[in-house]
Amino acid sequence: MILIILMLHYVFGSPNTSLLWPLYFIILFMNRVYPRVSFIVGITTLTAVFLIYSLSLSSFLGLLCVILVARSIKIRRDAHHLTTLHLEELNKTHKELEATHNELQEAMVHSVRYAALEERTRLASEIHDGLGHQLTSLIVQLQALQIMQVNDPKRAAESTSQLIIIARQAMAEVRVAVKEWSNDEMGLGLVALKGLVSQTQSRSSIQFKLNQKSEVTEWPIETSIVLYRVLQESLTNVLRHSNATIASIDIEEVNDTIYLTVTDNGITVKEEPLNLGYGLNGVTKRCKASGGYCVFSSIEPHGFRLQAVVPVACRPIVEEKE
Repeated sequence: MILIILMLHYVFGSPNTSLLWPLYFIILFMNRVYPRVSFIVGITTLTAVFLIYSLSLSSFLGLLCVILVARSIKIRRDAHHLTTLHLEELNKTHKELEATHNELQEAMVHSVRYAALEERTRLASEIHDGLGHQLTSLIVQLQALQIMQVNDPKRAAESTSQLIIIARQAMAEVRVAVKEWSNDEMGLGLVALKGLVSQTQSRSSIQFKLNQKSEVTEWPIETSIVLYRVLQESLTNVLRHSNATIASIDIEEVNDTIYLTVTDNGITVKEEPLNLGYGLNGVTKRCKASGGYCVFSSIEPHGFRLQAVVPVACRPIVEEKE
């Protein structure tokens, strides 16, 4: 608008004061918020300029070009401003997503640790109950042995053999429990899976059984998280949709590859097409993202099998919000 005033001043001297207010309103309203008002005021002002100054067509077109150039500059400036705002918003959103992703990863690690801790607590309880019972029995029989050594030495000798058997059974239970007990975070994976199965069993009438088919190595925390989430979704699927009474979970590690197989005796029939829901599709994506794969199949006479194959050194997974 300043260019218009300067042009009119250069050609005709000072512009007519009756044009100052329209020019002021053009400056005020010429923005993207009021495009229609800007257009109407602009056309009205140009018409007034054309009539008051009796401009020739070429002068009018020149004035129109000045307005269009000014408008084009403003549009570009506004577009640049909008682009800057959008970039700032995208950067902000990206940082928020990164923060959310980190929180989800941290929460997942805590879930695995919690499951492992719960399993260790269960093992400690079993050690306490089993070993406590055997030690109590051992103490009682040892006290009786003291009496029998005086009154019935032959029977006392027979009881000694029984006491040795009880002591060996107690030692065997302790060895099994200690073998599963690991304080290293890298050993959380298998313990966490066992804890998850125990948690699920405690709130369901379905009989769940976890079978360790081979010795396993120490898994990275990323691998433990993938297997934990896959098993979690698989058990949820069994609880919600299978109407099963028995479900088995097999874990095997062969050549740096982990095979996690979940089988149930539910209502799925082999002839019927498999209809995978959101959860099982998520399992497939998670396995693929880790560098492995997942296979679903019906079993005879009825039931469902899920097998997840995941490398021990899997790729880190970008956790999605669910």
